[in-house]
Amino acid sequence: MKTLNPRYDNRGYYIEGNAARKLNTVPERIERPERQRKKERQVNERINKNRNRAKAFGLGYTMALTVATVFLFVSCINMLTIQADITEQRQQIATLESNLNELTDTNDETSKRLESSVDLPKIYEVAVNELGMVYPKTGQIVSYEASNPDYVKQFKDIPAK
Repeated sequence: MKTLNPRYDNRGYYIEGNAARKLNTVPERIERPERQRKKERQVNERINKNRNRAKAFGLGYTMALTVATVFLFVSCINMLTIQADITEQRQQIATLESNLNELTDTNDETSKRLESSVDLPKIYEVAVNELGMVYPKTGQIVSYEASNPDYVKQFKDIPAK
């Protein structure tokens, strides 16, 4: 189908008059010769830097980089091993603390049970009435210094001064 108005023809965009759009109106860029030389120098400097870097990446640099990488890898493995050991020791400490708390509780309960099973007034009554025991008099008490105050073993009778 052909349109009657040539403005909307498929061949292109066309407007008559001074409002018509001009195609390819981007002005050409004119560069000054000094700027072109600076760009060339910058490009050359960049190329030279890259060339120098490539040359510097020699055998010595490669060996140093390899040694540093191996050292870093070994250090990381060592750190992870130490961290695993610390974690294991913390778990052991927690287990031992739990066992200690259980043993302390059991010991306290046993001690209270033993103390409550002893009837001191009954022991006094049996000692005085049935066995005829009496409190010692002032002259009957003998004191002496022991090298180990926690334990005394008697090998012979105590002298009476």
